[in-house]
Amino acid sequence: MEGYNRLSPREAAGKFIQNRFRNCQGALLAGSVIRGEATKTTNLDIVIFDCNIQAAYRESIIDLGWNIEIFVHNLTSYKDFLASDCESARPSFPRMVVEGEVIIDKGIITSIKNEAKEWNRTKEK
Repeated sequence: MEGYNRLSPREAAGKFIQNRFRNCQGALLAGSVIRGEATKTTNLDIVIFDCNIQAAYRESIIDLGWNIEIFVHNLTSYKDFLASDCESARPSFPRMVVEGEVIIDKGIITSIKNEAKEWNRTKEK
């Protein structure tokens, strides 16, 4: 990812959250940039936990020189997505949570990551 004239993934994710989700309780940077598989066209996958959000949603945005895919949840909606992805044998959301790098944590991320790990363990049995 060196040589591209834009903010680093972590810097961009931090600024994006600060600008648009200032009061969120937690946020994770996930996906290929965390796994070391980023390319010039890689997007940023950001999982956001915000108690002020009524319902979960996903949105694609271009900001700070990056294509950004956000996965926004309140403090209960993510639980349904963990269960649904694991039950359908497509644990992409749990993987994002488990592998995600913490950008913001106001005391919730450890328990959410533990829930995602537990769902993954349950599915493997």
